Amino acid sequence: MKRDEMIEEAKKQLVRFQKEIAELKVASSHLSEEAKKQFDIGAKELETLYKDAHTKFETLSNKAEENFKEVKEFVELTNKALKHSFHYFMSHYRKK
Repeated sequence: MKRDEMIEEAKKQLVRFQKEIAELKVASSHLSEEAKKQFDIGAKELETLYKDAHTKFETLSNKAEENFKEVKEFVELTNKALKHSFHYFMSHYRKK
């Protein structure tokens, strides 16, 4: 996979995570006040992580091709961390 393709795929994954959280926010009306407060805190933390990752992806998009290894390692590490954070967060709020 080329650098630009990798970064674009990472950006698309961020959008998918953000969309799922937005949908869950709408459906979170069944939560108690305390659970809703915790949900909002967790969602804001994830949104901050996503914003930071998106900014870094944009920066990496503008770097020269010789920095591909750095880009690849960052994208892979960031995606792994974001997926873990997302799934951990969602595990508390998905209906079972």
